[in-house]
Amino acid sequence: MIFAGWLPAEAKDCFNPGERWNDTSGKHINAHGGCVLFEGGTYYWFGEDRNGFVSNGISCYSSVDLYNWTRIGIVFEASQAKDATTGKCTLERPKVIYNDMTGKWVMYIHWENGDGYGEAKVCVAISDKVEGPYVVSDVFRPNGHDSRDQTIFKDTDGKAYHFGSTDMNTNMNVALLSDDYLTTENNPVTETKILNGLKYEAPAIVKRGDTYFGIFSGCTGWAPNPGHSATTLDILGYWEPLRNFAIDNGNMTTYRSQSTYILKVAGYDNAYIYMGDRWDSSDVGGKSEYVWLPLSLRSGAPTVKWYDSWNMDVFVNSDRFVRIAAPVDGAVVRILDKYSDRWMSSKGNGFFIDDDNDDTNVEFRLESTSNPYVWHFIENKSGKYLESMFGALILSEGNGKPTQDWRLELEEDGCYAIQCVNDNKVLSVSGDLQLASTPLFMIKKGAAESQHFGLYFDADKYDYECADMFSAGYRADNLDKMRKQADFEASAGIEETLGGYGVKIVCTNPEGITINSETDTQMTMSVIEVSSGRRIFSDNVVIVSGKTSVAFPGMLTVGVYIVSLDNDTSHIISKIIIY
Repeated sequence: MIFAGWLPAEAKDCFNPGERWNDTSGKHINAHGGCVLFEGGTYYWFGEDRNGFVSNGISCYSSVDLYNWTRIGIVFEASQAKDATTGKCTLERPKVIYNDMTGKWVMYIHWENGDGYGEAKVCVAISDKVEGPYVVSDVFRPNGHDSRDQTIFKDTDGKAYHFGSTDMNTNMNVALLSDDYLTTENNPVTETKILNGLKYEAPAIVKRGDTYFGIFSGCTGWAPNPGHSATTLDILGYWEPLRNFAIDNGNMTTYRSQSTYILKVAGYDNAYIYMGDRWDSSDVGGKSEYVWLPLSLRSGAPTVKWYDSWNMDVFVNSDRFVRIAAPVDGAVVRILDKYSDRWMSSKGNGFFIDDDNDDTNVEFRLESTSNPYVWHFIENKSGKYLESMFGALILSEGNGKPTQDWRLELEEDGCYAIQCVNDNKVLSVSGDLQLASTPLFMIKKGAAESQHFGLYFDADKYDYECADMFSAGYRADNLDKMRKQADFEASAGIEETLGGYGVKIVCTNPEGITINSETDTQMTMSVIEVSSGRRIFSDNVVIVSGKTSVAFPGMLTVGVYIVSLDNDTSHIISKIIIY
């Protein structure tokens, strides 16, 4: 007789976050607070194995597709680490890395004595094989610090670090591991406390290029809370707090989950999975479920969107859009909101943010102006110009008015504040929301947080220079460019230049300018007010050999201005000051 409970489980071909997840034998997967490694073509999932709240040890499952998992068994027995006084232990959040020097697999576990959370130690275990069995090496507090929710991270240079919530979960301690990974280096220069006073736990760390990203939860026991994120270029330096990485409905509880690990998917350049636990404190082992969702770093901030069901197809075009190194005249770009990882979009009336969707995402052709920091955005299909009228965004025919002039203020991470020259308001996402279909509008700079946008191009269609946006050099270059922009906009900051015709602006007054030229020519003259970036006027002028006086349409008020003269062969810029 064959009992239903012994029938092979139906193979899965997708993820269903939060739903019951069984292994290939049909039994509930019991691997909470864990991690997943890829070794020799196989994924290995390590996690807490529990009966209710009681720790049995650390379990391991294997898979070749991430959907279907076969139980290997308990690879580290709780009996190996039981406390001598209580005769038991609690094992949480196991993380495993490989040590290239010793050839050992090393596991770090949050360890308690089975009677509350007062011990706050780590248990270290080692194995010759990734699938175990693992043997206890030591139980200790990292450099004497209390350590609760924890993870370990192996860097690209082979060094490894322990992250642990410390000081009664007030701060996050980061400590370099010894060369054999079996303990922490007890050295002030290889240890630091980050995100101080923020009370983060449940750390998960990933690195792309030179940039580290961390995701965390708040401290609310078994109850879910809003997620947190942070980034740095120096793992032992300052970590900049970012926003909640969960961006859809349910973000205030991180989709009713708590972070445990960021899995980089094999076979893709930049595919990551957020691994979270949906805890049920009434039966941690039997009723807690798993929330696995795609994690994107494309915008420069970690973002996790909700899917009722998804599969690896979401990663197929994950590298289609890349950030452009710098605005280029004629380049076709899309505008990406940093914190929602969603595009400036339009369908019918109005603009909003939306997911990747060629039917709604707006492509703009960049058009340079005489001011190197002011651009036109021309909708690529219609040829109409993006314009801000009384705080509303519209598309209209080109009219030469400052309502169609857009100042791009560079930020350190390569995003921009996109500001209308006419009224100085900046592009913003309504209410700082991150949901698809949230409207875009214009508002005073600094009045909202969602005012950071990147310029991206379709790498399948165009071959522009792409930004090396996760490198340390990229941020250093941006800081230099920001200083140059500030200097330029403070005092025009551009030396007088001569064009091919030997044209030079030689004197100015409130009514007009005098131009010296070695030959006859025709040029377009523009006058820009430096303090606002506004184009005061633009007109075609005929220049004759010798001196040519060109009158302004009206007397300029006291201030600093840029006068530019342009034709097919020359571009002359001069700063003029009206006293």
